[in-house]
This record gives sequence, C-alpha cells and structure tokens, in this order.
Amino acid sequence: MQYRIDWVDRETLAYRMEGLSVLVWVDYEEGLFSRGRVIHADSIQHWLDADETSVRAVSDDERESIIKAIQKHYAEERRPCRLVR
Repeated sequence: MQYRIDWVDRETLAYRMEGLSVLVWVDYEEGLFSRGRVIHADSIQHWLDADETSVRAVSDDERESIIKAIQKHYAEERRPCRLVR
C-alpha cells in the first residue's frame, strides 16, 4: 500500500494512507549536534480523517508497520533513530 510521511511540526510526523493519517511524536536525540531521532511508539494511537477526527484505534500490526515505515524514512535520510515504547 502507498503511504506518505510528512512533518506536521518540529516534533510530529503524520503517516498518511488512504485518506487517513496517524500522528507520531518524534523527539530529537539529546546533544547539541545530534541528528538522531526518537520515535515514541505510544503516541501512535488513532487514525484521523481529513478533519482530524478520530476514526478508529490503530491496531498493533498497523503500529508496527508505521514504525517500520518511519525507520525506513530516517534510514533513507541517513539519520539514526531509536524506538521508545
């Protein structure tokens, strides 16, 4: 399936697929010149529609797919990233 990852603000990514989106909290790794990111898995909660209304909860399998997609996104940018559950 096709998906897209967009920045919403400094610490939020939107994973978008089939007209829905999931917001993901992504912190910067500590350190003045750090390029690393920290994905907060517990922030991946609900699918939102275009009006940002919650449609349904994200399943565990969907959560894992979203995390893998974000990790791939950062690997392509050559940014280290780690996961916090």
